[in-house]
Amino acid sequence: MRVNVRELGTGAPIEASFDERLTLETDGQVVDARAHGEIWIERTGLDGRLRGRIEAEVPLTCSRCLARFTSRLAAELDEEFTTGPGPRVHGGELGPQDFVQWVGPEGELDVSEIVRQHLQMAVPMAPLHRPDCRGLCPVCGANWNERACPHISSPGP
Repeated sequence: MRVNVRELGTGAPIEASFDERLTLETDGQVVDARAHGEIWIERTGLDGRLRGRIEAEVPLTCSRCLARFTSRLAAELDEEFTTGPGPRVHGGELGPQDFVQWVGPEGELDVSEIVRQHLQMAVPMAPLHRPDCRGLCPVCGANWNERACPHISSPGP
């Protein structure tokens, strides 16, 4: 979804439904996710703000037992953007201006990319299909959620 923010009136926010397929990366693999939610965009002079709440169902692999499962991710959006002069490259510490989305001369804000980035950050680094997953035996590969094996007397998370 792209929004031409130059067409937005100052102080006249728009509300829109977001419903798109996005690609995310999980465990080094690219997966499709259907993202949906509500967004609000408002413009204040050369600057503006994108806010919203987005959810997506994403296929994941449990980091302990390798079971495939689907998880619901949620992301809160709160991004500033500007149609003013482009970003200046400078050395040193990052400042507030380094965290503002520059729209560019065409005036189009790529909402899909912002949503994708927020959902990508919501993907867990070590997903678990359930909090008490017991994992796999490192010797024989038995799934301790399904059965015990003789290698470890009391497997645990």
